[in-house]
Amino acid sequence: MEKNNGNIRFLSVISYIGILFVIGCFSVERDHPDLRFHTIQGGLLFACFSVIYSFVFLFGQLFWFIPEFQFIITLLLMLGVTTAYLFMIGIGISGAIKYEQKMLPYIGPIAVTLRTRLDRKKK
Repeated sequence: MEKNNGNIRFLSVISYIGILFVIGCFSVERDHPDLRFHTIQGGLLFACFSVIYSFVFLFGQLFWFIPEFQFIITLLLMLGVTTAYLFMIGIGISGAIKYEQKMLPYIGPIAVTLRTRLDRKKK
């Protein structure tokens, strides 16, 4: 990544903050390789954790007949998932700030494969 392009850096950083990855998808610099990397990885991270949060909520609903147990199980699972999500966001943002294409654990290889397939489709 070029060291002097603050807009690419800013868009790469906010790509990891929830749904804000969409801003990078519609920006003028959306074809920049570094921004594409961070936007795809941030979008995939958001999508994966949205699905995980939904599963945790539904799993907690299985224990509706024991409300205290349901609360404790759901709370512990949500804390674990949120900690993992914040950890991944931190890794992504630190890589974007340092102008690196740092792959996230589990999400990074999928994002690279997705980006390669999207690039092939574009040509």
